[in-house]
Amino acid sequence: MRPKVAILLLERFRNQQLSKAVIDQKDRKRLEQFAQIMNTDMPDADPATVRQIIAGADACLTGWGTPKLTAEILDAAPNLKMIAHTAGSVKPIVSDAVWEHGIKVTSSAAAIAVGVAEHALGLMLSAMKRNYWFNDVIHKGGWLDQDERNKIVEAYGIKVGVIGAGNAGRHFIKLLGNFDLDILLYDPFVSDDTAKQMGVAKYEKLDDMMREADVISIHAPSLPETTNMINSSNLKLLKDGAIIINTARGAIIDESALYDELKTGRITACLDVTEPEPPSEGNPLRTLPNVIFTPHIAGAIANNMARLGNFAVSELERFFSGEALKYEVTQQDLARLA
Repeated sequence: MRPKVAILLLERFRNQQLSKAVIDQKDRKRLEQFAQIMNTDMPDADPATVRQIIAGADACLTGWGTPKLTAEILDAAPNLKMIAHTAGSVKPIVSDAVWEHGIKVTSSAAAIAVGVAEHALGLMLSAMKRNYWFNDVIHKGGWLDQDERNKIVEAYGIKVGVIGAGNAGRHFIKLLGNFDLDILLYDPFVSDDTAKQMGVAKYEKLDDMMREADVISIHAPSLPETTNMINSSNLKLLKDGAIIINTARGAIIDESALYDELKTGRITACLDVTEPEPPSEGNPLRTLPNVIFTPHIAGAIANNMARLGNFAVSELERFFSGEALKYEVTQQDLARLA
């Protein structure tokens, strides 16, 4: 018999007519080919509702809004073997009972990472080419402003520093492989051998990398250890003309220190994330011409949402075919995940 899969997604993530649907028609049909979908609507995230839907399931699809799968909920599904999470961090939905029951857990963080990395690359190239500023010049009646032309940098022969080689950082590094430039990496969890395989120069100290790089792109998780990792001390080490990009989390940068450095005019920042979000109307970063903002749109948005479902369904397909999972998350992984 086909395994039973419970879809524990709120309506806005289930409805294929909405832009945030994570299971498109193609992947739903693929799921139906190897699994029996327990197609009970989940109008809310009430644990009692979830317990009813998950009853008898062999696996489940979870996402934003799915409540924590506690022992009480899991008791209704004694045969549950796998949780495929159609979002990033699994921390909001896993409990100790998940690990105690030996349930496999996977995440679609790698799918989100594709959009994040591509957005970071787009910000980098646009900032280097001065696209945002030329657009402003032309709208105001100008054309090839010489001051802006003198600030242009091409993606050739430069050094790009990457902070964090998780899913987004690694995909960003992969994208950078299409350019003739040097890639620097700071990530304490990456071994020298892995760094060599990735084609990057590994730095043991963040300060040393920030001193060398022409561009810094942040892809670290938001943890107590990474709060204000970018601060007044190491921001001063950046070269004149350097670009710093943050598509990770706002708390990683000390924004007060960033403002102090940016107001000198010697560096540029591209920020998809801030702390808090949105930045307050009085946030002084809003006043600076050398800051480019986007409203936290790098990853899980628009048609990239369907990629999350695609990754999750593929993991279920692998699991029930007896293949190894590609995106498994273990209990030991939680300490260094956002």
